Amino acid sequence: MLTLRFLGIAVLTATPLLSQNLGIVDDALKTMGANVKTIEISGEGSQYTLGQNANPNRPWPRFVVKSYVQAINFDTPAAREEMVRMQGENPPRGGGGQPMIGEQRQIQLVSQGFAWNVAGTNVTPAPAAAPDRTTLLWVTPYGFLKGAKANNAREMYLWKDGVRTGVVTFMERGRFVSGEIGGDNLLKRVLTHNPNPVLGDIEVEVLYSEYKDFAGINFPTHILQRQGGHPVLDIRVTDAKPNVAVDIPVPPAVRAAAAPAVQVSKEQLAPGVWYLTGGTHHSVAVEFADHVTVIEAPLDEARSLAVIAEVKSIFPNKPIRYLINTHHHFDHSGGIRTYAAEGATIVTHASNKEFYEQAAKLPRSLSLDRMAREQKQFTFQTVTDKHVLSDNTRTLELHHIPENVHNDGMLVAYLPAEKILIQADLFTPPATVATAPPATLNLATVQLYDQLQRSKLDVQRIAPLHGRMTTMAELKTMAGK
Repeated sequence: MLTLRFLGIAVLTATPLLSQNLGIVDDALKTMGANVKTIEISGEGSQYTLGQNANPNRPWPRFVVKSYVQAINFDTPAAREEMVRMQGENPPRGGGGQPMIGEQRQIQLVSQGFAWNVAGTNVTPAPAAAPDRTTLLWVTPYGFLKGAKANNAREMYLWKDGVRTGVVTFMERGRFVSGEIGGDNLLKRVLTHNPNPVLGDIEVEVLYSEYKDFAGINFPTHILQRQGGHPVLDIRVTDAKPNVAVDIPVPPAVRAAAAPAVQVSKEQLAPGVWYLTGGTHHSVAVEFADHVTVIEAPLDEARSLAVIAEVKSIFPNKPIRYLINTHHHFDHSGGIRTYAAEGATIVTHASNKEFYEQAAKLPRSLSLDRMAREQKQFTFQTVTDKHVLSDNTRTLELHHIPENVHNDGMLVAYLPAEKILIQADLFTPPATVATAPPATLNLATVQLYDQLQRSKLDVQRIAPLHGRMTTMAELKTMAGK
């Protein structure tokens, strides 16, 4: 399910055979091109969205990359990545913005430690993405070699099946980077790690192969990047241009933007039922006689700590006993460890339990969360088809949405007395109330509506975990019924 391949890291940090300089990097630079200050590559292939698979055992969902352009200035350092994506899973399986209608242009930039995204003329600061995007600069072929030179890399030789491989390691901004250089002096593989709320120190592995001469440099025509054991990017390079003009100034609005503070807004949906919004992802708190149940722990620990604080302010004398996890997608499960550290039992579909248990064993040196610091353990309560939480004050039902294209283990929560449904991703209402169905129906929305009809649930209001409150009537319209 989860794989850890610390080839290089586990071996190298333990061996006394490391040398400061065997000339491995210098030989690679001579072969690949020693004077590359900037580069622009273009190609096509596939992109996969991390943490959005239909179940924990599947690869990340695939999108077709119709065109891909990456421009890097190693001196700044800065990079601009632009891709035009199209739907790749037919029928759609998993999340990541599926189904994608037509083409989507995605532009992501990083420069001088600042990150931002561009959509048309709109520039959106993305400060949280800056560390990871900067790290990815140093796992590109020339970025790795330049990083090795700048950081006094250690070098050694290993023999695999009688073939000599040069292994180069260095630290870059506190992150360990390891690379393998073949006997032909070409970079074959780079390995590092990024922090991830679900998978801890998530492995980032990039494989380079099928080198070709481009304007006097040797550059790979096949780039395969994996994270968490599955591909996230698979590009066939059609062109590589060294030392072209790559100027990526930081927009003033990006430079001035502070990291956004976590905002939690609250709305009472019924006595003891609170809708906790204020960001892209929401939660719902439900009061019982002697405890509180929270539905959904999205994004990360920062968001979860803010929601927990708000819950405690609403219900100051009641512990959070249960955290209901609708599905395992990383943007909806990034905070479950925070609730486990709070002492809550995690209620999730049975198909997720092993995945979360395995993820809990992974190292977390890059971002030590509360669960790791306090050495807490998960307590799970699993659901298959239906589960009921109740006492003499309230009943909360959990229903599995079977054969769902978005997630195999999708759960929805239903408050029968209040006739409120809480659901994630299956139906996100448009900005304004829909009066007609969309031109292309979302199959996940259709499946939700059909399952509610089969279950004979008397739903009047719907609290989506993205977007605004809505009604069963609007769901019916958007399902084309």
